[in-house]
Amino acid sequence: MKIIPIEKLTLVSNLSKSEVIKELISNTRPTQSFGFGSQKVENAKLFHGTIYGDNFNIKRVIDYRNSFLPEVNGKVIEKTNGTEIEIELKPVSFVMVFMVIWLGGVSLAFIATLIGAIIGESPIQICLFPLGMLIIGFGMLKFGFSTETEKTKKDIIEILKAKVK
Repeated sequence: MKIIPIEKLTLVSNLSKSEVIKELISNTRPTQSFGFGSQKVENAKLFHGTIYGDNFNIKRVIDYRNSFLPEVNGKVIEKTNGTEIEIELKPVSFVMVFMVIWLGGVSLAFIATLIGAIIGESPIQICLFPLGMLIIGFGMLKFGFSTETEKTKKDIIEILKAKVK
């Protein structure tokens, strides 16, 4: 089981490299500066982020809050029979750092309470609290990221008229 969910895949499109980049640009708005509350979905743009040369860094535009929304880093590569788009979907850096620290701390708490229960200093039931927090943390990370990842992949595949290689 992966602790930090990162998904890499290659898409293949019959569009030319310039058409792929054009589609990305037409479906991506610039990232807005920091703000509070949910951002309104404007002009039917599916993504926000940056496209620079053959590379892009985008996230889906949503009108709700979700810390597990994947960041998509990609590269467009021209091939003789179409275009390949290599993409990596991962949680934003802040979420990854926070979850590693949080899950690491809860894991240490679980180990400490388990050792205390084994040597008889505390009841075994005390281990259930950090174990529950650990399970909930992994569940939030897995479920929150995977649901948003599927939506993001679907949108990218649709706008680029691509399929997974």
